[in-house]
Amino acid sequence: MADDKKIIFSMVGVSKTYPPQKQVLKNIYLSFFYGAKIGIIGLNGSGKSSLLKIIAGIDKDYQGEVVFSPGYSVGYLEQDPQLDPSKTVIEVVREGVQPIMDLLAEYDSVNAAFGDPDVLEDPDKMEALLARQAAQWTPCSVRPTTSPSAHSPAASAVEWLSYACCYSSPTCCCSTSPPTTSTPSQSTGSNNTCANMPAQ
Repeated sequence: MADDKKIIFSMVGVSKTYPPQKQVLKNIYLSFFYGAKIGIIGLNGSGKSSLLKIIAGIDKDYQGEVVFSPGYSVGYLEQDPQLDPSKTVIEVVREGVQPIMDLLAEYDSVNAAFGDPDVLEDPDKMEALLARQAAQWTPCSVRPTTSPSAHSPAASAVEWLSYACCYSSPTCCCSTSPPTTSTPSQSTGSNNTCANMPAQ
């Protein structure tokens, strides 16, 4: 059976009630194909978060059956994650993508070394540096369908980072509520803001 026709998750007759008698889910049936991208939309309090917690295996207090095919795992990004208040937003984000941050740091280190006179004058050092550069292509061997712009290194790094975060998992499920307000605002620079904003 082709992967895109394979059902990897099923929810059968699932209901969820909060004390004393608030039922947020009633007799839910769901099945997810491998590779599916699924959105759950509803009003506040309609049970979106409850449903995702059941799918993630966090909430086990429900009626019905939830089945995952063997060999698959679940990741869950909390709506209100427990963050370290001593760290800034950018520090918390970097922790979540530490392997990518390490790769970018190595990339910067290799680029800086190409300007070192000692490296330029020593064939052995240059060969070792080129080997380090070649090794960087291994984790980047799968690329986005749209190539990053060669004229915008900063944008390219963001595109690679976004690609690595968003496409590392073939199947995803997310939820949202319809917006109640819309306040247009001009960006003032996420780097400076995130670097100084405490994580809460």
